[in-house]
Amino acid sequence: MRLNDARELLSSRTGPKSMSFDGVGGGPSTHEIVAALADVPQGLGHELLQALWWPESGLRRREQLRQAVVALVAPEFTRQMHALADARTEFGIAKASMGWCGGVVTDTQRREVRRSEQALEDARSAAWPNNTMEQLGVLAGAVIAEMAGACDCSRCAGKKVLPDPAGAGIVSCGDCGGSGFEHLSGRKRAAAIGADWSAYSRFWRPVYEWMLATFRAAEARAAKQFSKALTQDV
Repeated sequence: MRLNDARELLSSRTGPKSMSFDGVGGGPSTHEIVAALADVPQGLGHELLQALWWPESGLRRREQLRQAVVALVAPEFTRQMHALADARTEFGIAKASMGWCGGVVTDTQRREVRRSEQALEDARSAAWPNNTMEQLGVLAGAVIAEMAGACDCSRCAGKKVLPDPAGAGIVSCGDCGGSGFEHLSGRKRAAAIGADWSAYSRFWRPVYEWMLATFRAAEARAAKQFSKALTQDV
């Protein structure tokens, strides 16, 4: 069973022994659909599968979805904050070591200051906004809404790849960046999280795009597991 067929089947919550996708009677029952969904491991993908394709169930599982999103984002946010703190400490040590106790400033010390200063700037650039966790509900809601309304990329038709113009196999679709979906403008994403374009572009784009890519990957894995379980159960 194709992934989109499995998703549509969950969305329709087909009744007992209705028509199958090939037009033949005897499709999976509601009980079989629910049983196959139960075989999908708990976690973000499981919750997204329901939030996107079975909204009624998703509404009842808002707390489970919240917990799954926090479990995904919090460790990455914490890692970034630790990396930033470590870089700041290393830069402070490098500066303090310059001409220690009135000694001569060496070229090695100067190089270490420059290196640690650049490392600090890199860590600052890579770090998400300090209030990311406070805004997590808004970010997650916007990302899920984008996933729900996404259309296949018009250039690659959702296949994510295109024939290589040089004739050497295939390459990632440049229009959608290999996601398979039409690109949503940054201005629309900014509006969805209640930010202006400049704030989104400067602060929120990295976290939004990371969440979107990670959410899509998690949902795709869950859909594949659901499809496999449904095929085995029917």
